[in-house]
Amino acid sequence: MSSLTSLVPVRASELALGIASPWPIYNQAGELLLARGTIIETQGQLDGLVENGLYRNANWVSEPDTESVPLPQSRDELRKKLAEGKPPLKPAAAVRGAESVITLDQVRWQIGDTLWLQFKDDAQQRYSVSLVGCLPNKSVLVTAPMKDGKQLFIREGQALVVRVLSGKRAYAFSANLVKYQQTPFVYLHLSCPREVRSTVIRRDARVPVSVEGFLSLGGASPLPARMVDLSMGGASLVAPTLPGRVAAQKGANGQLRFVASVADQQLNLELPLVLRTVEAAGDQDYLKYGVEFAGLAVRDRLVLSAYVYQELSAQE
Repeated sequence: MSSLTSLVPVRASELALGIASPWPIYNQAGELLLARGTIIETQGQLDGLVENGLYRNANWVSEPDTESVPLPQSRDELRKKLAEGKPPLKPAAAVRGAESVITLDQVRWQIGDTLWLQFKDDAQQRYSVSLVGCLPNKSVLVTAPMKDGKQLFIREGQALVVRVLSGKRAYAFSANLVKYQQTPFVYLHLSCPREVRSTVIRRDARVPVSVEGFLSLGGASPLPARMVDLSMGGASLVAPTLPGRVAAQKGANGQLRFVASVADQQLNLELPLVLRTVEAAGDQDYLKYGVEFAGLAVRDRLVLSAYVYQELSAQE
């Protein structure tokens, strides 16, 4: 297959017992599971495929079928996985709320990821910063936090809690400010933690994106918004503060509108949502909104699924 970006979900109604598959079938990583022409012989095989999700190449008609040969090899591999009682496509999702303690070198944060600083003597306030780098066993480097558009000064030795949302997990560790560095730009050296607490908080992995759209909340006029991450369950967005006396209330219903580029097609999405979190975004005129999708139509769920997995594949 020429590109993982061509993967689209296969509906259960498109496969049937005793009927040859009209396309090669892949898992979300682009690995071949069923060759074109393979016949699914038992209900157990069909149920195993449908339960875990499966994909085909949207451009298959125009591309050579080189990966579905030979037929026996791919069929035997699928039979082997099913016989062993193993999911043929992907492992079970991590249990929400499961907690573990790991070391800093086990996390998979990237330069530029958002971290949140929380002062131990002011647990209600959190400040967003960006990861600049890490010196193993020495310090974690982050940008200086902002308040009302100005850099916030922190005294050296100040005790902090650092929190990160990444993928399906929330991370937290305690640190102290080692150095408030002002050249060549203002940034902080935080003490390197011996351990990081990791908690599963989401069923769906979130993929970083940068997509423009419009966010409507509580009947207010749509706001221009930029998505910073997206999953099948929700998204994080940066958008202006609601004007006038209108406040962003947690639990408010709304809608997110944007255009998803899937398999070279521009598809409009209008996704109903519920507002779950509202946080400062480092600029008094903007906020970071966390939303949960609710009541998606079948068509929108299929398009969203294809788009999310396309972006995940492109960034792996």
